[in-house]
Amino acid sequence: MTKWIRWSGLIGFIVIATLIVCFWLFAAGPLTKLAIESFGSDALGAKVDVDEVRYGLNPLTVTVKGVQLTDKDKPMENIFSFDQAVANIEPFPLLLGKAIIPDVRLEGMATGTQRQSSGALAKVEKKNDVSADSQDQTSEKSKSETAEPKSQTLPSADEILEREALLTESRGEALKQAYENHTQNIETAMNNLPTDQSIKEYEARLNTIMKGKFKSLDDFKQRKKALDDLKAQWKKDKQAIADAKSAVKTGKSDLKQKLTELKAAPKEDIANIKSKYTLDGAGASNVTALLFGDDAGGYATTALEYYEKVRPLLVDEEAKAAKQELKEKRLEGRFIHFPTDRPQPDFWVKTMNFTLALPKMGEQTVSSGDVAVKVVDITHQQEVINRPTVVRATGQNLKDIASLTIDGVLDHRQTPGKDQFTFNVDDWQLKKVKLGLAGLRLDRGLVDIQGQALVQSGQLKLNSEAVFNQSQFSSKDRTVLAKEMVAALKTIPTFTVNAKAKGELTKPSVNISSDLDAQLSAAFDERLAQKQRELENKLKAKLNDKLMSYAGDYESQLKQLNLSEGSLSSKSKALEKLGKSELSSYEDQLKAEAKAKQDAEKAKAKAEADRKQKELEKKAKEKLKSLF
Repeated sequence: MTKWIRWSGLIGFIVIATLIVCFWLFAAGPLTKLAIESFGSDALGAKVDVDEVRYGLNPLTVTVKGVQLTDKDKPMENIFSFDQAVANIEPFPLLLGKAIIPDVRLEGMATGTQRQSSGALAKVEKKNDVSADSQDQTSEKSKSETAEPKSQTLPSADEILEREALLTESRGEALKQAYENHTQNIETAMNNLPTDQSIKEYEARLNTIMKGKFKSLDDFKQRKKALDDLKAQWKKDKQAIADAKSAVKTGKSDLKQKLTELKAAPKEDIANIKSKYTLDGAGASNVTALLFGDDAGGYATTALEYYEKVRPLLVDEEAKAAKQELKEKRLEGRFIHFPTDRPQPDFWVKTMNFTLALPKMGEQTVSSGDVAVKVVDITHQQEVINRPTVVRATGQNLKDIASLTIDGVLDHRQTPGKDQFTFNVDDWQLKKVKLGLAGLRLDRGLVDIQGQALVQSGQLKLNSEAVFNQSQFSSKDRTVLAKEMVAALKTIPTFTVNAKAKGELTKPSVNISSDLDAQLSAAFDERLAQKQRELENKLKAKLNDKLMSYAGDYESQLKQLNLSEGSLSSKSKALEKLGKSELSSYEDQLKAEAKAKQDAEKAKAKAEADRKQKELEKKAKEKLKSLF
């Protein structure tokens, strides 16, 4: 039997197999670690750190330890981090270059953890350091602000003007910029104008050219050339005056329009602010926004930030766009993947499980329990498996919440992709939640929340409803508003808050409304009418101050432009008058002199004839006298 064995081939097979096993056990891990860090960093735009990667043979597994995904906007924090991930790998697809992972389990999953060193990439580290410093300063500022108890009954005029986008400011800046631009253009045009002294010199030179008779043909030619040169200069000066008049006219028209718009801005700002902050029956809906806006949006903002940062890792819109572009390149060669009975994507995690800590409302460092997350069918080639990515999150060991469920479907089989989420929170016990108005605090309350969200083409559409039961409020403030608010809220044990968001994912337009507003409006009208008028008067005064700070002496500048326009017209007329002067030809002068000489000779001959005739007449008269 040993004769049938080809020992050289068997030994070669054993050596190659041994090398493959050694590579798998010793070299594959470090190479995979480098690949994860490299490709992950490129995709995320910030460092991805991995402590260790190990492979197992039976079954075929990969274990990844100590993974940190840096938040590129906050280089000293992580978006996600986990202690260990264990993934099973199907061996046969791996031979074809496809990573098919039936199951991944993550342990020690956390968000927002601090890093020991900056996770910014080298090329943007400097920029991120500046951002981190500014964020630290902002964070310190926000902490100091939140530490101070709010004692005002309503947002002050300064607070409202600081938080609102004012037309007075935007139009004022536009007027300021337009004035600087037009001033520069006008000054440039004015520098090219002839001065009054230049025009006087033109008149003197013209008089010199036109004065006296031509002494010779050369004298005529010299004067003609001097006049032509003078007219060429007049033409340039006239064009310069036309350009200056155009610059002044354009600037005056634009500044006048912008100044008119600026003068109307404070009135429009007051109308906008009144419609938003009025606390009467028509505008009391904003009480809800002031009470619950910041806290209600805290979790939503965090969720949107993480969704936006992780989304590039789950879908590949650029690859789909590139695939569509390839279809148009008919004459270029490309790889063709023929369909199979069981198509598989290049990367596919069939199931991923991990657990996250749920931060307590208002206290991010305190946990309210855990959220178990299961993600099914993670791949950037959903069209291959013809299934979307499905997310299911369920609360576990929750302290103040009876149940929490979040379901999501990320469908990117067609472009544009569509991501849908639904969430339900039952019997959420809120305690000692600081609200945003009159020093109010929600001492206790039971909340049920339901909502749906849709993200498509970068646009968010969200609808949610929160039902508050058994609510109890208090306030440390001793103002009229605080007392009236607490007294009114004691009579309202149940109310509903509706929140809607629509628009661009990174900065959607949010609207919060509630039936609480209608229940409170009657109690507020009388008490707050006076305070509202005082606030409105302060707003008007401050907006007028802003108006004057921007408008400044632009009225006098416009008057100065009118004077400049009149001066330009005078110079233009003076040059036109000079330009009409013409120099007669030397031949005309000779003809004129000959004609003058001929006329003089004729006059002389006529005078001589007249003299002789008179003498004859005189002699004739004398002869007649002698006869008689």
